[in-house]
Amino acid sequence: MLERYFNTPNLTVLNKVLDATTIKGQVIANNIANVDTPNFKRSEVLFEDKLKEALTAKKSYNRLRITDDQHIPLGDRSASLESFQPDVKTYNTLTYRNDGNNVDIDFEMAESAKNKAVYDAVVQSMNNEFTLLRLAITGR
Repeated sequence: MLERYFNTPNLTVLNKVLDATTIKGQVIANNIANVDTPNFKRSEVLFEDKLKEALTAKKSYNRLRITDDQHIPLGDRSASLESFQPDVKTYNTLTYRNDGNNVDIDFEMAESAKNKAVYDAVVQSMNNEFTLLRLAITGR
């Protein structure tokens, strides 16, 4: 019964973004931890474009209902929000230093700060959603 209240479209999107920013924070921390490791190649989490694609596909499905297995779906079904997973890309071809490492500590620290800002904004948005739900349920 509670799933009806906590499985809203907004909370689903916020949860996916929260998961992606958590993974991105772990990847950035790994890059920073290996800044002095010879031949280490940095990784990056890419999810913004893929999330937009999943959200667009979700909107397409809401416009047309598939009521039979023989119906042709609109859009790319694999890009739906439910199957959304961020991509982790490792940059093996780039090297900035003589030891083969390609981690730029300044870039990683800036990415960490941006990721934290996104994470904090998503957490605040989730708190606002729960506040609205509590208000709707209790009336105060």
